[in-house]
Amino acid sequence: MTYPIVVKFGGTSVQDAAAFERAGGIVRSHGGARPVVVVSALSGMTDALLAAAATAHDGTAALDSLEPHFERHRQVARQLLSTAAATTWCTELDRSIHSLTDLAGRITRGADTGPALHDEFAAHGEHLAATLCSAVLEARGFRARYVDARRCIVTTDEHPAAVPLLAETRTRTQGELGPLLDVGEIPVLGGYVAAAANGVTTTLGRGGSDYSAALIGASLSASEIQIWTDVSGVLTADPRIVRAARTIPRLSYAEAAELAYFGAKVLHPRTIQPAMDAGIPVRICNSHAPDDPGTLVTAEADIWPETVKAIAHKRGITIVQVASARMLGAYGFLRALFDVFERHHTAVDVVATSEVSVSLSVEETAALPQIVAELRRLGEVRVEPRRAVVCIVGEGLRATPGIAARVFDAIRDINVLLVSQGASQVNLTFVVNDAEVGEVVTRLHAALLERDRAPTSVAIPAARPRAGAPLDVCQLARQLIDIPSISGEEAAIARFLAEYLTDLGYRVALADAAPGRPNLFATTGAAPRVVLCTHLDTVPPFIGSHDDGEFIAGRGACDSKGILAAQIVAAERLRADGFAELGLLYVVDEEMGSLGARAANAHPRARECRYVIVGEPTENKLAVGCKGSLRATLRCSGTGGHSAYPERGTSAIDGLLHILTDLRAATWPVDDFFGATTFNIGIIGGGTRTNVLASEAKADLHFRLVTDVDVVRHQLEDIVADRAEIEYLSVTPPMRLTGMPGFQQCVVGFTTDVAHLGHWGAPLLLGPGSMLEAHTAHERIAKAELAGGVDLYVELVRSLIAGHVSTAANARTGKLPMPFTRGGTA
Repeated sequence: MTYPIVVKFGGTSVQDAAAFERAGGIVRSHGGARPVVVVSALSGMTDALLAAAATAHDGTAALDSLEPHFERHRQVARQLLSTAAATTWCTELDRSIHSLTDLAGRITRGADTGPALHDEFAAHGEHLAATLCSAVLEARGFRARYVDARRCIVTTDEHPAAVPLLAETRTRTQGELGPLLDVGEIPVLGGYVAAAANGVTTTLGRGGSDYSAALIGASLSASEIQIWTDVSGVLTADPRIVRAARTIPRLSYAEAAELAYFGAKVLHPRTIQPAMDAGIPVRICNSHAPDDPGTLVTAEADIWPETVKAIAHKRGITIVQVASARMLGAYGFLRALFDVFERHHTAVDVVATSEVSVSLSVEETAALPQIVAELRRLGEVRVEPRRAVVCIVGEGLRATPGIAARVFDAIRDINVLLVSQGASQVNLTFVVNDAEVGEVVTRLHAALLERDRAPTSVAIPAARPRAGAPLDVCQLARQLIDIPSISGEEAAIARFLAEYLTDLGYRVALADAAPGRPNLFATTGAAPRVVLCTHLDTVPPFIGSHDDGEFIAGRGACDSKGILAAQIVAAERLRADGFAELGLLYVVDEEMGSLGARAANAHPRARECRYVIVGEPTENKLAVGCKGSLRATLRCSGTGGHSAYPERGTSAIDGLLHILTDLRAATWPVDDFFGATTFNIGIIGGGTRTNVLASEAKADLHFRLVTDVDVVRHQLEDIVADRAEIEYLSVTPPMRLTGMPGFQQCVVGFTTDVAHLGHWGAPLLLGPGSMLEAHTAHERIAKAELAGGVDLYVELVRSLIAGHVSTAANARTGKLPMPFTRGGTA
């Protein structure tokens, strides 16, 4: 007997006529002799239906918003069906619209507003997709037959996420679909939708179409369940966060279940269980690339050499901590605690216990206030919202020594709030702040799954260069990225470059700008008329390099390790052409307070130079101006007291918020050349507890200047008045820079070391890469742009020597920096 193959298409795999065409081809090439097709609603349709149902409560024309989605269905029918078949199917659409209109009217009149009605409303999306898919398959020569999924999948009468009744579902499915398969017909069903035993429409919860496919497959003892989506299988991480994420060829059921539950979007969390119970392989494939093998999920899977296969995460998590001395030596406490969550149908993700407390994580739900109220009968409750769960998955994880050490070493400077290991053989789970989860996933993927990267604690030594030999700018950029050089820790990369440039024939000198933090200056031996300059330091954290063929990624890829490599390669090309009056100046601390540039400005050879080309990511455009910078801290004071009696005290936080509101409402200076002054409220702090009026509060501000600093400073002081103290941290004036004919030009909004290098001659600002990529977890630079940067540096130096300067340099619009304390630049 030939067992059927269940072929399930997600919403993006049937989103338009081209997608339906691909689906037909997939059924023919991958569906085998006895395919069963399960279809999700067209992409965006279910959301639109549920939104329309919600709108109907207000009495507005709920179906108006659905018309564009109905038209998408009509377009597919018109493009892929004959005129007669399209007319017939559009009649089916009209029946659905009439039914939805009636349902919306019942909601508006208040005759029925329960979740059951919303399920019936939402079910129309899958009904329309499945009937349309059946018609398209028939038009392509298949013997397709639409089957209402409510005749197959039987559930409890809960809404909106009913529980399937497996025995009844198996009997119904075999009775409905078996005869069709026996005569060579292809059943086409909508996913997500089911019915209770009394015939009332139910649904399997959002994303439940995968679950439908698994239930149908298990009921028919299918040979395979295929999930067709818009990515090529399960990836090692979310590709929106980790660009280096790649497809995992094979997963065990246990691995796939963990990944699905903890955030892998290509698979519904409950899909695996029916397939696992029946021993049916599940294959996740890409409908846009049908020949990609995708990911195969089976009872057993290979153990990877590094053990870890993937890193999943789930956002929108809340930690609930219950502390009670009654736990100590008692029994029954945990049962009472979890009974609370069961009564409110709320699942718990991660649990950790001590002698007197329990910490657990839940997805944020509307029931949380009621849950917390009941938990307070058991002990003191603390709620921590805006958290995220991170899950490391791999067979053999629990039995592999050192895994936890490697995981937590990679994120040693990030606070881990909750840890769970040992309950599963295949995962290590922990909780972090939601705002940090992208950084956590990126670092862990680099440390555990990108074996071509350098270990985070070891710099890759460069191949020894030979003077006159051509250099590979991309290879050099990766070598530099793989040497950690966070601000304050630049010594290693300075020493590396000193040796590298010495081998190329340069005369190199290192000079500390601060203890253990050397600037580097290199010349050919001749007096340097032009100096190429950038900075050695990066912002944290260190992220090793990765090359995907088009981009080089890693910390400093565009700010400014890639620039550094481009300048060195350009210098070698210029030397090969006979130009020797060239220098290289690489400084520390640009990301913090420009200590390196300030120290370099006093270098005895600075005044020999006519031009300094400073490298920053300007997208290979010559910046003819850059905004200035003013950093300041506001400090407010109040009178502490109990928050139950606010009239007896004064909250410093309230006072600070009033000031910040006034600052945000103010009109700041605008300049025709530089544009508008902007400011950012970077850090806010204050208070000690929620039941105490704050006695202190502060905010760190960063202005981007377009005028003399005194204009903004006086306006700031007038607005703040006597409501707070102002501490000025640093100031850098806006600057007009040197322009050159023949180069694309721009004005940049960030601040650089240029303002502190006045003794080195006329300043120019140019470099490959985008500041929009800099400082991000996915920082990267296009290899083509890097090569283009080399060409532009060579062309710019040649133009300078030829005397094609178009504007006077070093014309500041503001005063020289005041001797404030350290401050940031970019």
